[in-house]
Amino acid sequence: MNKLYQKSALVFGEDTRSFLTVIRSLHRQGMLVDVVCFSNNSVALSSNCIRNAYGLNYQSMSPSEWNKAVTDILNKNAYDLVIPCDERALFPLLDIKDAIQAETKFALPERKDLGPLFNKVDTRTTAQACDVPVASGEVLPSDKLDFETLAKQYGSPLVLKPTQSYEEEQLNKRQSVLIAKSAESVEQFKIENADSDILVESYFSGYGIGVSILATEGEVSAAFAHARVSEPESGGGSSYRKAIAIDPSMLYACQKFCMHLNYTGVAMFEFKYNPNTHDWILIEVNARFWGSLPLAVHAGVDFPALLAKSLLLGIKEPKLHYNLSAYARRFSADIYDIKKEFDQLKSANKFKAFSQLLKRLFSFTRLLTFNDKIDSFAWHDPKPFLNEAFDLVKDKLHGLPYIRTQRQSDRISQFKKSIASQPVENVLFVCYGNIMRSPFARALFEKKTAGTKLSHLNVDSFGFHQIENRNAKPACVDMAKTYDIDLTKHQSKWLPQSTASMPNTIILMFDMKNEYLLSSYYNDTTAISLADLVPERHGFYREIADPYGKSQEYLEHCYQLINDSVDNLIHLLEANIDV
Repeated sequence: MNKLYQKSALVFGEDTRSFLTVIRSLHRQGMLVDVVCFSNNSVALSSNCIRNAYGLNYQSMSPSEWNKAVTDILNKNAYDLVIPCDERALFPLLDIKDAIQAETKFALPERKDLGPLFNKVDTRTTAQACDVPVASGEVLPSDKLDFETLAKQYGSPLVLKPTQSYEEEQLNKRQSVLIAKSAESVEQFKIENADSDILVESYFSGYGIGVSILATEGEVSAAFAHARVSEPESGGGSSYRKAIAIDPSMLYACQKFCMHLNYTGVAMFEFKYNPNTHDWILIEVNARFWGSLPLAVHAGVDFPALLAKSLLLGIKEPKLHYNLSAYARRFSADIYDIKKEFDQLKSANKFKAFSQLLKRLFSFTRLLTFNDKIDSFAWHDPKPFLNEAFDLVKDKLHGLPYIRTQRQSDRISQFKKSIASQPVENVLFVCYGNIMRSPFARALFEKKTAGTKLSHLNVDSFGFHQIENRNAKPACVDMAKTYDIDLTKHQSKWLPQSTASMPNTIILMFDMKNEYLLSSYYNDTTAISLADLVPERHGFYREIADPYGKSQEYLEHCYQLINDSVDNLIHLLEANIDV
């Protein structure tokens, strides 16, 4: 009898790799799986393996609000197991774990191990203590980074790494590694990582190898190794991967590292291997479920099920052998990667470009052998893959003249129905930064409705950008004056979920990025883009694009579009709401 049957789990994440794979794995074991998803638009949410889904994230909620919402969910449901597939959940769950009343098992590292497992500097120190090779390097403040000086010491290109992928205080912002080939790239990196310590390392020539493990009190019981079939030049995750035999010396390095920490849990150790010299180094450790997890499960090492059995049942099931012919690809990323590679090669050598294109496309025939797998696809759970495939063509399809016009008409009709069916009390104008478009639209709406039957409405403006109290751009202040509007005292504000979902509230946006952010991270909103309300005499507008960084002429045009669309908004509100 399967002893995991009907046990419950709460899984945190949003992607089609680790998150969706963990959901499906636990569901196959008969477990009841609920999820906390960071994006409402995640295709993983269409999985039929999910019982309940909660949309909680750091875009629309403060950390304290997120923690309280998660704590309430955990106390209400008393789950048997909690698994974070994302560092944005992992760090807060360490605090939440101590606050909940239920006897829930958390798949989390011990606090004492956070440095060695997530801080790249501490990972290096721990590796060196275990006699595990790492690249030569040092830690420097970001303002001390100088390409010429460092290149003389470590060679070119340089590898620049923020010490952690996420900071606990900024869980909405992921830090990125840079392979720096020029002084210009280093200067941009310094701007993006101001006031931060940076790990500078020499570049190690070779290809990436991942060794994934499950350990209990320092002893590795399951392991799997993979390599990238295609290696992005800029670094980061690969879209296509294959199973390989485990290098005994790398597995021994993982074992030493785990024993040093007395570690219990899953982890993926990322190495770089030089096939010419046979040397290798440890790059980093991910002590959570990782992006190549679908390949490991496809090859026969079901890490989520093994972890659940270990934590809930105390069963340590050895698993060191698997299908060495297994491949897996992230479908949408692989398509984009193939296109990007083709475009880059085409400008230099068309024959080579088409040759490589055919080679990459031919690799899809491996799917017929059943050794190859698409991460998001499962016969028993097809919707995530179908939605991912549709997302590839959605923008092109929605851009067709008839469809885009019909969709715009549908959006306006739905908005009219919404405002006619409930009283409107609050009107919120929302753009990305709340320093150019939305403050002008708010002031314009207030001016045009003063003394009318809409003058009782509460009108405000917000931005999705979480840094507040920024002034309106000087160019916008000057342009607003031509409409007799004063923006000199404006201070930007961030849009929280509590404000967006206030009863009887409508939200007016400006572009497709605004629409994406609202639909991905906010719940229970009534909204429309002002672009849908631009008068027909201006032609079709899918968005009123952000004037940030654009010419004075475009800013003038942008404000004219906002002015005319606000007029249409006022006519629409007057015709469809009772006052």
